[in-house]
Amino acid sequence: MVFTEFSFLFFFILVFCVYWGLQKHNHRKTWLLVCSYIFYGAWDWRFLSLLLLSTLVDYFVGLMLSRPQVDSSIVGQEIQTNEAVQKEWINLFSWDSLLTQPINQQQRQAWLALSLVVNLGLLGFFKYYNFFADSASNLLTFLGLPVSITTLQIILPAGISFYTFQTLSYSIDAYLRKLKPVRNFWNFSLFVAFFPQLVAGPIVRASTFLPQLLTPKSLSEVDFRGCLTLFLVGYFKKACISDNLSPLVDQYFTNPEIYTVSSCWIAVICFAIQIYCDFSGYSDMAIACAGLLGYKLPLNFNFPYLSSNITLLWQRWHITLFTWLRDYIYTPLMKMRPKEQRTKLFRSRNILILMLTSGLWHGAAWHFVAWGGLNGIALIVHKQWSSWIAPYKRLLPLRNMLGIPLTFYWFCASAIFFRSNDLGSAIQVGKSFVLLNSLGSQNLNVQIGWIFIPLIIMHWAAYKGWFADWWQKIPKWSFAVFYGVLVSTILRFAAISPQPFVYFQF
Repeated sequence: MVFTEFSFLFFFILVFCVYWGLQKHNHRKTWLLVCSYIFYGAWDWRFLSLLLLSTLVDYFVGLMLSRPQVDSSIVGQEIQTNEAVQKEWINLFSWDSLLTQPINQQQRQAWLALSLVVNLGLLGFFKYYNFFADSASNLLTFLGLPVSITTLQIILPAGISFYTFQTLSYSIDAYLRKLKPVRNFWNFSLFVAFFPQLVAGPIVRASTFLPQLLTPKSLSEVDFRGCLTLFLVGYFKKACISDNLSPLVDQYFTNPEIYTVSSCWIAVICFAIQIYCDFSGYSDMAIACAGLLGYKLPLNFNFPYLSSNITLLWQRWHITLFTWLRDYIYTPLMKMRPKEQRTKLFRSRNILILMLTSGLWHGAAWHFVAWGGLNGIALIVHKQWSSWIAPYKRLLPLRNMLGIPLTFYWFCASAIFFRSNDLGSAIQVGKSFVLLNSLGSQNLNVQIGWIFIPLIIMHWAAYKGWFADWWQKIPKWSFAVFYGVLVSTILRFAAISPQPFVYFQF
């Protein structure tokens, strides 16, 4: 089910009515869990087994990591590994006895390793097996050792990258003792499977969501106007803007060599608008649906295209992913050396690793890796440039003014590698966009460029908060009438054929 389809509307209305009709908090959570599994199973019921496996493994790992840790510095207190393992298996079904037994550091590392191996193993097999098999085969052939490595017809499970990172963060935080693992299996299952954000984020941390499951919800506390407005904004972004631009973008990137430079610019800018409206639109609708059920999800986008530099842009784009990568990849890499030994080269290397990981997370192809690498280089260059220009504070207003269009230009140029079908095609489109060099003669419908003007005005108005919270101040009847008019108007401009969300493939 796609959020912009009427089938989801009927599904959510049923979920909403039954949820608030139930009186007990535990019954509501059980209903949400059942509905979440139905929602995910509607894509392909076979992949529910992967979701359940990830849930079971990380729940059990969390319990094991919650056990009291042995102080190995005290003589006679350290547990011998073999004896400890035997006791764990003996007491496997005796929770009270098992969870009170102490655990040493080596055992804690082993339990964390289990979570990493299972989660990353599943992700690696379903998402990256064919990519690495093809890459290895091509490399061996290039070295004069032709070997045929069998690829598999693997279907990528919806949302596997999102819920894998979500459950991994739980295990890692439990290992670092940043959160106390939960014993209620159903609460943990709902944290993993909560349907509004299950297949395309935002990536929710356990420390943010699990405490919300402990508090009974009240219908009177729901911000209906805010949630309904946010959902409509997200629907407009997706159904009216992204889905209508999608055919034009697909038309160009299918055969980019036949089009002119002006068509290239139109297509690339349209893709930048499409991908933003597609993904931020999903995030808006997910946050709104969760809000209508009494839960709060984290912000995922914060006007990234109005950023004055590349660093700020990646702090505002897909916020939950990049904070995840920062906390679980970049920060641990930085802590590998004391502060006084962290050279510029060391920091630059870690930034590049961060962005290469981001590129590989987005897709199992070299053009995604190149996209991540290019943005990693851009972040390194910006960091150095900022240190050079820092003493010249008078140039700050000019830098901010010129920074917005330059940053957006860079985003569009690098997004070519994100959207293209392969690395060769991306290089060809890049030449047309950056070097203004194209042998093609056909033109896209360049008149669609007029859509940029109202979109820029609307985006700027939203950024400045010109319409912020006005819907909260008008009378209920006025809000109902105005909302109905907006819905009927938006439906007239919605794409005839709803498109799947771009981030479903990740």
